Amino acid sequence: INAEYGGYSAAAIPRAAVKVDTNCGPVTVTIVGERANNKLFPLITLHDFGFDHVTQFSSLERSGNEADKFFSQFVTYHIDIPGSEEDAGDISGQFPSLDELANIIGHVRTGLNISDPMVILGVGAGGNIALRYMLKNTKVVLGVILVEATNDSETWTKWTQDKLTDLLMKPGDVITARAKTPFEQAANIMDKHFGRSVSPTHILSDSRQYLTQRLMTTQNINNVNLYYQSFYQRKPIPDSEFKADTVTPALVISGRQSWRNDATVELRALLQQSGREVSLVEPSPCYLLPLEEAGKKVAISMMLFIQSLGIGLNAGLTNPSSLTDAYEQVDNDAPEMKEPMIV
Repeated sequence: INAEYGGYSAAAIPRAAVKVDTNCGPVTVTIVGERANNKLFPLITLHDFGFDHVTQFSSLERSGNEADKFFSQFVTYHIDIPGSEEDAGDISGQFPSLDELANIIGHVRTGLNISDPMVILGVGAGGNIALRYMLKNTKVVLGVILVEATNDSETWTKWTQDKLTDLLMKPGDVITARAKTPFEQAANIMDKHFGRSVSPTHILSDSRQYLTQRLMTTQNINNVNLYYQSFYQRKPIPDSEFKADTVTPALVISGRQSWRNDATVELRALLQQSGREVSLVEPSPCYLLPLEEAGKKVAISMMLFIQSLGIGLNAGLTNPSSLTDAYEQVDNDAPEMKEPMIV
């Protein structure tokens, strides 16, 4: 497993996958780091639909020294959404709602005896899940990092596009009804992320190709479909819940050219209305996968964010008292990784 990750996940760093009983059944949690080291904070990660923790976070983990500095401050608990882990069997019964998926975090904390306040990192649907947990559990969340996360329900435009894409599909089988072969099913799931147009960068096209292959070989496409449906059918979090919590700082990250960008910026405004500190980072050019397309910039931004929480103050980056200025100093012309997301 260690060979699949970059310098941070060298063989010397413990890595173990465990099963934790939760409200949604047994969940796979991959623990990275030395749990006995009481100087490390807990970091919970949550992935988007169509991913697992490997495909979602490996590019960030191998993006350079900045990412090494970030992850070295934590014991990381990668939660795989039920049915998304490698070689998972079919999920029976009703798939959990996003609120039920958010409750998994509390069960993981209890099951693994995590007592310290934590940072949560969520991407896409995982960001929405992280947000739901944070708003109801502010005393145990130091900060939240939301990547391409939104609070809106599906827009009429997106709904119409998907209905045209999924014409004649059966209700409850949004992705796989017309897709007969594993490749067609996997490609259909990727259409939900990338759209049907040609990807504008080689990183996006290579990532799409890799993710499609992984969906065909190691992930359960039916389960991925259920996770997508749960996200697709979501209801927005009420404004009252945003106003109730004025404590937990947030970092919101969205590619400037991402189709989710407008909704992500709206989410930041919702978070700000309570008076909390919310930083927005919009790497450019960046279309949909900031962790892959702008890994170095994202890692620097995340490191600066946790420094503002009092974590990693000796890591050699900018003084957190000037956080806003520090974000502006992140070089938009800095070179990013040139190879595709391959683990």
